[in-house]
Amino acid sequence: MDVQEFSALKAGDKVYNGLTGSHGTVTETDKTGVRVRWGDGVPGRTVDFHFSIQGTAWFHWTKEDE
Repeated sequence: MDVQEFSALKAGDKVYNGLTGSHGTVTETDKTGVRVRWGDGVPGRTVDFHFSIQGTAWFHWTKEDE
């Protein structure tokens, strides 16, 4: 994913992290980045993280088409 793709993410978008093999859902966006819920539907394994546009973790993501 590049910076334009990251900036275009919106709540409800699905992303895939190729580095970890995990799937997530964007739950919120703000001027500094996005919040993603990883592990939807897996009891005890769901976690939310905020990812800043200034970070690099999202370089490994791809947006999943619905």
